[in-house]
Amino acid sequence: MVTGSYHPEVSGTANQCRQLVNALNEKVSFKVLTTTRNSNLPRRGKVDEIDVFRIVVGQRSVFKSIFIIPDFISFFLSNRNEFQIVHLHGFTNKSMILVLLAKVFRKKVVILLTSVGHDDHQSMKKRGLLINRFFSRADLYVGLSPRFYSIYESMGSKGENFRLISNGVDISRFCPVTNEEKAILRDHLRLPRKMKLIVFVGHFSREKCPDILFETWECFLLDIFPDTGIVFVGATDPDHYEVDTDLVKEVKKLAKTYQGKRVFFVERTHETEKYYQAADIFVMPSLREGLPNSMLEAMSCELPVIVSELEGVTDWVVEDSVNGLLFSPGSEVELSEKLILLLSNADLSIALGKKARKTILERFSIEETAKQYKNLYLSIS
Repeated sequence: MVTGSYHPEVSGTANQCRQLVNALNEKVSFKVLTTTRNSNLPRRGKVDEIDVFRIVVGQRSVFKSIFIIPDFISFFLSNRNEFQIVHLHGFTNKSMILVLLAKVFRKKVVILLTSVGHDDHQSMKKRGLLINRFFSRADLYVGLSPRFYSIYESMGSKGENFRLISNGVDISRFCPVTNEEKAILRDHLRLPRKMKLIVFVGHFSREKCPDILFETWECFLLDIFPDTGIVFVGATDPDHYEVDTDLVKEVKKLAKTYQGKRVFFVERTHETEKYYQAADIFVMPSLREGLPNSMLEAMSCELPVIVSELEGVTDWVVEDSVNGLLFSPGSEVELSEKLILLLSNADLSIALGKKARKTILERFSIEETAKQYKNLYLSIS
């Protein structure tokens, strides 16, 4: 399994990969190859008894990335007799060398398409002839949501090389708590007990749009709901490859007056579930996603969710006014209307949360995801 980050690093991808590996560890033998910018992490170690190999990459420089190619080759040659399948989570320039090696040594290649607008088939074609040529050599593509397949099909591709397998949730970890447990959690997390808290989970990028949530709250909710606040959980560190430094400065400057009182920033945590469980509403204003783990995890915790309506992605999971609320991407007015609706109607919030949890139990457990991957691996091994 090849991924851009893995535990103990914190990201949706790292968490999803780890859950999948653990769910399949008695049926499938894994080795994990990951890149990292943290030179303090061991180059080789074990996580949950699984061998993890780390290759340290530099900052955002194509030139510097060339120097890690020998590390990829060395890993592949040293371990080539111990795996049959190369499972890529997403596709970047660095993936090309692994596809080349896989084809030379007759290994199967599975590519998980992680985000519409980034590594779907149409987007890969726009990224250039060379990278698209290597991308096209995969034996199987896995899409997280139906939008990936509609793009795949529109490119004239054949359906037998595509599987739809959603992200999965550890439903025992991401679960609802009682009001008493929520109060204790807030004390533990140093969050105010009596405030209505809106939680955002994701790194600070233009596509995740934390600024839209903050501006909506400040413009439309600040005065009429003085008992509300926001908890931002996610990377703001500029060393994180997806963080927009200017956006971080912009939001933190605007939030300075409220920070620590009504606006809270959590840079890094291995206990994301506690922030869902301590919150009252989850908001995801993203412009682009594949199938967001944060949305599924919040729903699993029985939170009412308000998410941007992304065709074939979020609207495949959230049915408006049934198990959550949808709004047009980028619309602060619509987002404010949805927030006001939930803050004014406790019964609706509870009902949406319960339906959200039911949706996850029925369709998005990690056990079901693992079962589908096991069948996929067996079909091509």
